[in-house]
Amino acid sequence: MIEQAMKLLYSQYNTCMDVVKNDKFYSYYAEEKIRHSLQVAGAGNYLVRHIEWLKNKPAEYVDMVRTAVLLHDVCRFSEIADRFRGARKYDHGVAAYEFLRYTPLFNDIRIRLPIKHHGHLIEELYADAEYQSLDSALQQEVEKICFVVRDADKIANFNMVTNEPYFLPLFFDLNHDIGDKDLAVSDTVWQNAFRESTIPYPLATIADKVTAFLSWYTDINYRAAIDFCERLGVTKRMFAFFGEYCHDDEFRKKYTEFVRTYLQKHKFLE
Repeated sequence: MIEQAMKLLYSQYNTCMDVVKNDKFYSYYAEEKIRHSLQVAGAGNYLVRHIEWLKNKPAEYVDMVRTAVLLHDVCRFSEIADRFRGARKYDHGVAAYEFLRYTPLFNDIRIRLPIKHHGHLIEELYADAEYQSLDSALQQEVEKICFVVRDADKIANFNMVTNEPYFLPLFFDLNHDIGDKDLAVSDTVWQNAFRESTIPYPLATIADKVTAFLSWYTDINYRAAIDFCERLGVTKRMFAFFGEYCHDDEFRKKYTEFVRTYLQKHKFLE
């Protein structure tokens, strides 16, 4: 299944590149996304080897989980091509959920629903009518697989931000002279930052966006994901990245301590 999933992923990437190859920004964007998909797959491979509930599963089951991880951004490439053509941005997770419905090998609710909701607040999975229609055992499977996909995605994004600074302009508004206002935290973020949850949009400043990125740590589910971030040195560099773009001293100190305490005390899944 993994080999076929990889072929499908590269087929979508190559189709996109045929459209955008002569555009510097969009070709760069597509290249970043294929790299991202492979990095997420790598993080997922680590997770499936260290998560307790997967250790006694047959190889075919583990490959199914790995497939959900690998294909989480399979429709990013059609989205990039469509945006190049002038279309509005759309939800690539929902698009992949529909796309995989018509690919028999991957039309498995344990693949499609985690992909559909990998970029949403987890409450959207729980509110999904199809998820609610499943029996409780299958709901638990979907939830746990969704957690794997989401954690692997976050690990790769943390790694990108801290190790590949040339990609930062794709995600943060850095292509201008950065002033004090850009590095200050808005009142809205102050109000939402200390709730043990990711910080919601809208985000007004670069400091807001970087704070929101750091808040993703409060949405990690598995201890193995935290351990892998530590092994990569990503967590230490994420705090340094946060300090570089958040110059509100009081907020920076309080939020750094808040996240550090959360990571130490939270009962992550094993």
